Amino acid sequence: MSLSLSTLALRSDVRLIDFGSATFDHEHHSTIVSTRHYRAPEVILELGWSQPCDVWSIGCIMFELHLGITLFQTHDNREHLAMMERILGPIPYRMARKTRTKYFYHGKLDWDEKSSAGRYVRDNCKPLLRYLQSNSEEYRQLFDLITRMLDYDPSQRITLREALKHPFFNKLPAHQRLGSDRSRCNGESSGSRERSHSLSR
Repeated sequence: MSLSLSTLALRSDVRLIDFGSATFDHEHHSTIVSTRHYRAPEVILELGWSQPCDVWSIGCIMFELHLGITLFQTHDNREHLAMMERILGPIPYRMARKTRTKYFYHGKLDWDEKSSAGRYVRDNCKPLLRYLQSNSEEYRQLFDLITRMLDYDPSQRITLREALKHPFFNKLPAHQRLGSDRSRCNGESSGSRERSHSLSR
């Protein structure tokens, strides 16, 4: 059965996914992956990456879809890390010590807050919860989910399966929720399969 683009536009049950450079765990992982603005800290710090970096990317995209602004609007790694610290707090010491990149000095980000770039970050970024526009339960649940998706530590970051069970999605009608059958299609029917591949671009 063929569908025209106009038909696709009217079908809410049809989802198009660009798999980009989807990579299985056993395949070569390039050092850099993901579109810049949605790039996870472990990628920037060259600490290795797997499926959790996709969760980070989705968290950034959810923020952008909600507010209409890009959370990390930059094209420079060091500035990107400075934005993360401004929005999410200090990067964990163990990650700073483990990276072979030159962005840290004695475990702290080597960043001049008084420079023009430093002023740019200070003027254009603020702690994540300060972007909250309402104190309603729905807003708080959304930002709680985004916060969990933007956990620095990929091993502690919420998984996609856990994210789908977050209270933020409770109001979705049953027919719009991803059930157990669909979850298996997404490679999330078990913990062993959950991190089997990455859909990062």
